[in-house]
Amino acid sequence: MKKLVISGYHGFGNIGDEAILKAMLAEFNKMDREIELTVLSQRPEETSKNFDVNTVDRSSIFKVIKTIYQSDILISGGGSLLQESTGRLSIYYYLFIYFVAMIFKKKIIIFSHGIGPIYRRRSKKLVQFVFNRASCISVRDKYSKEELISYGVKPYRIDVTADPVISFKKFGSKKGYELFHTYGNFDPNLRTIGFAVKGSKIKDVSDDFVKVINGLKETPCNIVLIPFHYSEDLSLIEKIVSKSPHQLISINEKHNVSEIFSIVEAVDVLVSVRLHALIFAAVSETPMVGITYDPKIDAFLESIHEDAICSIDDMKTDLLVSSIHHHLDNGEEIKNRLKSDVFKYKVLLTKYNSNIEAMID
Repeated sequence: MKKLVISGYHGFGNIGDEAILKAMLAEFNKMDREIELTVLSQRPEETSKNFDVNTVDRSSIFKVIKTIYQSDILISGGGSLLQESTGRLSIYYYLFIYFVAMIFKKKIIIFSHGIGPIYRRRSKKLVQFVFNRASCISVRDKYSKEELISYGVKPYRIDVTADPVISFKKFGSKKGYELFHTYGNFDPNLRTIGFAVKGSKIKDVSDDFVKVINGLKETPCNIVLIPFHYSEDLSLIEKIVSKSPHQLISINEKHNVSEIFSIVEAVDVLVSVRLHALIFAAVSETPMVGITYDPKIDAFLESIHEDAICSIDDMKTDLLVSSIHHHLDNGEEIKNRLKSDVFKYKVLLTKYNSNIEAMID
């Protein structure tokens, strides 16, 4: 039996990272060999309960070292683990995990990473050192590959695949509609626009979102506010609700991946600052309007033939309203395009995962 340790941003309540874990576990569990999986998690008991998997407290350095020592392979993935935009320390946590695995001569599989931004030369050199010694490397977009090459990682070692969440099947919209009725005054006869928001470090964007909602409400519609990172997003959602003169449907309690996925599938258009909300929409064939705050948003939108309408730090409210109406009016055409684009990436992931399975022997 092969023992695999999965390291990522797990147990923090971010739906995107929980979806990545769900997708990765599904892939490894269907491999035709005996595998024992252990996940490093910030809330190990919660992760173990939600995903029926062995877990270890990722903040307990002794337990982490012991777990890696007793394993055969370290799986590092997916998401934007190696970046310095959210702080200068997290990148060193993941580099530490890599170095522990290297010391114990374990295989390291870098799985569907999004890379950067990394600002410090020292950090880039450490990433170069580890990645050039990893067993295999996959990234979720071509810009992440270009970033790694600029650090000195050998190009032939890097495969471009897709985010693991692309592998999901549709969950169905039934649960989403039930939750709309639970959280607000939902009219099934009206079109529904979802907002997956993210607070800006530069300014309070609640007024901008209220302006967009006011513009949309000139034509009767349902507005749903969806937290993808509950602890970060709820405060902004509450501000929007308090400032808006309209009745809004606010999803103000925690929900699991499948429930949030169903919510995204149930809206007619999703407006999102969150990467994995956009990925959920693509898999659900839900037309989307993207607002960027990070190159990863632009990279994903480009991959499905979309563009970010504006930046979170420079909200163009009138342009957002007109773009949302465009996506509402051209929904069927957009759905067909999304279906084709997503299928292409599903095939790419399936092929790459078969290579991973061979490496686990």
